[in-house]
Amino acid sequence: IVPELFTTGFNYSNFSELAEYRNESETIKQLEEISEEYSTGIAGSILMKESKNSEDKDYLNIGFIIEPTKGLSYTYQKVNLWGEEKKHFKSGAKIPKPINFLNKAKVGLLICYDMRFSEIYLQQVINGVEILITTAAWPSARVNHFNLLAKARALENTTYHIAVNRIGIEKDLIETTYPGSSRVIDPLGKILVKAKKKEQLINTKLTNKNLQEARDKIPVLVDRQKRIKNYEINQI
Repeated sequence: IVPELFTTGFNYSNFSELAEYRNESETIKQLEEISEEYSTGIAGSILMKESKNSEDKDYLNIGFIIEPTKGLSYTYQKVNLWGEEKKHFKSGAKIPKPINFLNKAKVGLLICYDMRFSEIYLQQVINGVEILITTAAWPSARVNHFNLLAKARALENTTYHIAVNRIGIEKDLIETTYPGSSRVIDPLGKILVKAKKKEQLINTKLTNKNLQEARDKIPVLVDRQKRIKNYEINQI
């Protein structure tokens, strides 16, 4: 799993040269080949624009999940745009349903600023998500928010959360430092593994057994469904 806009960053000055057409992405094609060759999934987000014939000139922040057996199987256009992004990107309007990744777990992906909006994470979980992915470019100035929200989204939904953040310094409109701090959090809010403040590959094992035990121990999803049903009955 790679960070938000991993091939370009927020290099606004060069977006016109860097953006790929949505249905003709060489990056996606290459990642599909890598995924198949190494029998591994790949997820992240990249800079795109609509087709050559489209009159829409706004850029798109497209999240993706690639499976080795299916290729590109999940796409998501970032819904919640932060600050300067509103001037350059077109906001998405839909939260896609999770995919059954390799027939092992239901997985969904959201992007960076989305993490401040708990309702779209809840919607993913209501749709069956067992592993949430957030790919991000979250600055050092607010890394404590990133760490806190990443844990909160896992704990409140009793789901695994893989939160991936970029590292380094970007100089475009302003100089921005990114701290890394990627982490994998279990359904009870425990950090299973986390990255240091450097470019780093981390990995861990996620099991359905631990997920089900957590949901049995803290049955917020079941209780929420009961509450909603009772509320609907009381309103009739």
